[in-house]
Amino acid sequence: MRLYLKRKEEDKIRKIKAWTLIYGRRKTGKTTLVKKYIKADWYFLVTVSLRAVTRDDKVIKLEDALNEAKRVIRSGGTAIIDEFQRLPDDFYIIISNWEREGILVAVGSSYGVLEKVFDRNSPLLGMFTPMEIDIISYEDVLYQLGDPLLSVIFRDPWIIPFIDKYEELLEKVKEFSLVAKGLIGEVFKEEERQLTNIYYKILLLLGEGIWKTSEIAGIIQPKGGEPTISSMVNKLAKMGLVQKIPTLSRENFYKIRSPPLSLILYAESKYSVSETELKVETLPIGREVQFSIGEMLAKYFNGELYYSPKEDIDIVIMKKRVPIWGFEVKMGEITRSEALNAVKRISKVAKNVGLISLREKPPEGYADLSLGPDELKEIAGKLFNNS
Repeated sequence: MRLYLKRKEEDKIRKIKAWTLIYGRRKTGKTTLVKKYIKADWYFLVTVSLRAVTRDDKVIKLEDALNEAKRVIRSGGTAIIDEFQRLPDDFYIIISNWEREGILVAVGSSYGVLEKVFDRNSPLLGMFTPMEIDIISYEDVLYQLGDPLLSVIFRDPWIIPFIDKYEELLEKVKEFSLVAKGLIGEVFKEEERQLTNIYYKILLLLGEGIWKTSEIAGIIQPKGGEPTISSMVNKLAKMGLVQKIPTLSRENFYKIRSPPLSLILYAESKYSVSETELKVETLPIGREVQFSIGEMLAKYFNGELYYSPKEDIDIVIMKKRVPIWGFEVKMGEITRSEALNAVKRISKVAKNVGLISLREKPPEGYADLSLGPDELKEIAGKLFNNS
């Protein structure tokens, strides 16, 4: 499927009027956004071999590309430097001495670049405003696509050209496992470290649904125990690979940030799909649906997304430390008996109870809010158009 999805970040990109560092995990659409929505007088990408590739695919010397960027900015124009993190540190000093008559947009595919640019000893400190580009928000995809299930997968832009429906992810999960490992490896490469076994094992376990750092430490048994694992998981969160969601029990629930990467790593962890011909019949897509919808509803109700594993509540929306909404999420239909049980269980924790089904609108008269596919798309539309 060749599909371009509009996203909220477009307006932020268009409105850039000062030196800006755009950063985020690889393959989240940063280059597409800057090329499409910034009227740049000069653009080039820094290669691994420290050459420069221009917008028309010419390969030139890096020094020549930087000199042209300097000239453009000095004359009041706009220049873009893509893969900014590949620049040697010496060039930071050179750039810090440029006249700032125009706009410089630096695009970095590494979270390490954020620390390098905004470090207290960096010559570039105070010259850039940071702007993160994450995976696409669920509401942006759902409003345009209309399919509440496929919209979860399409939140990560890299997978869009390869599938037209969720079932194709199952069919191609072996091939995608190789892509996933390469994508993760790129992140570590840009962070100037190797993709070590321990980091990859953490990601596999998170993909499998093991979210407590104590349990991960018990399986991996690293030197330093749980504090070591906790530190590494938080490092992965800074890289944009892992998402941290608070729980009602004051623990943090950790999961792979990207829904397709999460499912692919689950398949690799459970079935070693990259090494076998085993056909994968099912993946825990319900978990990804749950949290994507939860993120959207947290914005809709102007609250914060929590998870409640102990009370078995799929989505909790907190506001001023009060659980204002609790939701039950089902892939299929919700029966009347299931609705009764969910309301009874959730109402012990949250002020309001909601039921969500991806198949059809849940039965009325049980919960404070019943949401089916049409209602979810309506909420997505309100958020998309009001952003």
